[in-house]
This record gives sequence, structure tokens and C-alpha cells, in this order.
Amino acid sequence: MKTRIGILCLIGGLLLGWSLIALGQELPPSIRILVVDETKTFTSTMKVAGTIGALRQMGLFEVAVQLADVETDFEDPLAGKTPESDQDPFDLILILPRGLDTKTNVSIWLVSNGFHSLSPFVRGAVELVSNVVDQVFAGSGQTIDVSEDLWPSFLWAVYVSKGWIQ
Repeated sequence: MKTRIGILCLIGGLLLGWSLIALGQELPPSIRILVVDETKTFTSTMKVAGTIGALRQMGLFEVAVQLADVETDFEDPLAGKTPESDQDPFDLILILPRGLDTKTNVSIWLVSNGFHSLSPFVRGAVELVSNVVDQVFAGSGQTIDVSEDLWPSFLWAVYVSKGWIQ
């Protein structure tokens, strides 16, 4: 498992680096990502920790974690919460739903602006995060982003208005 993630990280880093060189852009300091954890079981918690560790180890991401207690998978996990006043908005929000524990929901939501509005660097990061999460949660869930479903787009609109995401 560590070998897969390591190889995946290396390939992702090379692809991102190549795309930046090809486009002549400078490497931004980091991509800010908020991981919202709705899971409750030990196995899921360990997978969440592995995902966060893999993202941090790449050096491309600044990762923050928010725990959420929700009743259903389609409930807004950040409802009633506001970002800290001195906190910049996140570039991406990864929501690991409660249904991963019971396999009632196999969709892991990756919230961002529409792909046409994202820089090539952030678009590449969306793909990289999706690949890492899909590897860690193989058999339990699959990452769904704004290009694949309306729910992450809806959440993006809500989170922009609240200052969680840009």
C-alpha cells in the first residue's frame, strides 16, 4: 500500500511539475485543502489519517481537518460552522462521508470551483487528490468532483458564500 501511494505521489508530482514548466508558471507555495471527516469507525479513521499523511508528505498541500457529526451523507457537514476570521479560504474541500463506514455511500466528495475556473496547477491537484483518496479507500468509496456530479458544485456555492472556499 505504501509503495502504491509513493509511486502515485511521484507520478503526480512529476505531472504537476511538467505542466508548470510547460505553462511557464511559478509553483505556488501550497494548495490549501480542508478534509472534513464524518467517519466514526477505527478502520475509516486510520484511512483518513493515511490520506492526510500522504497529502502532507507530497509537500504540495497545506491540510486542515474538520470533524463533523451528521445524520445523513447528504447533510452539509459544515452547517452552522464558520471559518476562523484570520483564515484564508481553502482551494479544495474533501468530504469523507459517514456512509464509508457502512458502505451505504460510496461517493467521496471533492469540492472545488468548476474546472474551467481553476488554474492548471489546481486542476492537476484535484486529479492527484482523487487518485490518492481512491487508492486509500479502494473498495469503500470513490472520489467524485465537480465534473462528475452536481452535489460538489452545490456545496462549493454554499461554501463560497460562507468563506470556506475560493
